[in-house]
Amino acid sequence: MKKFSHSNAIYLDSQALKMINYDEDKHIMEATFNNNRTYQYMQVSNNIWTDFLAAIYSGASAGAFINKEIKPFYKSVEIT
Repeated sequence: MKKFSHSNAIYLDSQALKMINYDEDKHIMEATFNNNRTYQYMQVSNNIWTDFLAAIYSGASAGAFINKEIKPFYKSVEIT
């Protein structure tokens, strides 16, 4: 897999994440962490993506959301 175009990327001021992105058609969420590792999470529904956005825009931790709501439930692939 290759990285998404960053035209729709959201850049974060987070302790864990630099950038997030989402492909609505393929239901793939991409996350670039502060250690410069990028992962794509497969089959992430639009509802989960919307919940993630609501959480980060309300001031919640992006890293905590990823750890609790994404990593345990969705297959990931590291992108180089």
